[in-house]
Amino acid sequence: MGQQQSKGELLYQQVRYGNAEGIKTLRKDGAGLEWTDREGKTPLILACMYAELYHVAKTLIELGANVNAYRPGCQAGTPLHHAAKRGLENTVKLLLSSGANPLVLNDGRQTPLEVARAKGYSNVVRAIESHICLFSGWMRELYGPGFLEVFAPQLLSRRVWVVILPTGSKNPTKPFKLELALYARPQDARPRTVMALWKANLEESGPHQSDSSVMIIDNSTIPSRRRQRRRACSSHGRHWPQTVRQTRLKLSPGNEGDGQQLRWFCDACKGIPLPMHPPAFLQSATNERPPNLDRCSIDQASSSTGPPPPPPPPPPEASASPQEPEPSAPPLEDGPIHYPSIDSSPVEVPVTLNGEKREGDGSSGLCAICLDAPSEAACVPCGHVAGCMSCLNEINFIN
Repeated sequence: MGQQQSKGELLYQQVRYGNAEGIKTLRKDGAGLEWTDREGKTPLILACMYAELYHVAKTLIELGANVNAYRPGCQAGTPLHHAAKRGLENTVKLLLSSGANPLVLNDGRQTPLEVARAKGYSNVVRAIESHICLFSGWMRELYGPGFLEVFAPQLLSRRVWVVILPTGSKNPTKPFKLELALYARPQDARPRTVMALWKANLEESGPHQSDSSVMIIDNSTIPSRRRQRRRACSSHGRHWPQTVRQTRLKLSPGNEGDGQQLRWFCDACKGIPLPMHPPAFLQSATNERPPNLDRCSIDQASSSTGPPPPPPPPPPEASASPQEPEPSAPPLEDGPIHYPSIDSSPVEVPVTLNGEKREGDGSSGLCAICLDAPSEAACVPCGHVAGCMSCLNEINFIN
């Protein structure tokens, strides 16, 4: 046991020296990859803290190191947290492509994305967002009065970079929640506006309306200072009414009249990823529940855009079936088959007139025109007795 720990410690020392070949040799000799020092750092966490140890981190991952190993304490987090904290873009991309979970929270309840935002590393922010976002792109934010937007939309709007992505959660069994991050430009690390979509209402413009835009209304935003003051007053026995500040955000497509982009944006707000470009995180994390505005699973959210389920297999043929199907009729008795005789006698068809049934086949003695009075008059020159006097006189009058 002590020898195994010693080998793990030696491997940890080789990571510090940047000796990838020495790590491979110790691994072949049975050294473990998850040995931790007094601070709780594993060899991979140590390698993800320095840019010059990128090749060592790649070697450890190839050997099977845990990319989601967690380090508790004040410097808590996974290897992705530590790489994001130091702005190591290449290491972050390596971890993400190797299956690192970008939604894990550290002891400070921050995801690696939030850590990179706080440090101002915009390149790391874009790398993580492009891996997990359901939508990203240029849109226009409308900030003027509604009646002025109709006349001067370009003067009362500004281009913004919009990203929709899931947030982290301490409970991985629950569905992820979505948030909308709005940046003044893609080079910014800190978003100008972050809106919790699971608390907001989405109002889409109708198909017959002239403006193609969407309104997002959040009624649950409370200023942090006022919230802390209310908690302090509540602890002293004073109760203040809850103050709600409504946040409105109206967005339109980046290109005027681009209804497809607006539809993709609205679908992403509801937890439906783009069918032609789903996030890489959702493709790799098959066991994770999907981010969704309505708090349903990602399988339900993405089923409307995914391919239809395969049709059921055709029933097996009788020759390939091991059992014969049961008959649906009793078996025939032995002996000749007796077929029923066919009655070829004429059948009179009843004629319905004015709710009364009358029978006639042309020779019943009724008028062929009204089918009511008896036939009593002959036609000239053919001599057929075909109708009554009133009908034939009326026909003669018409002619």
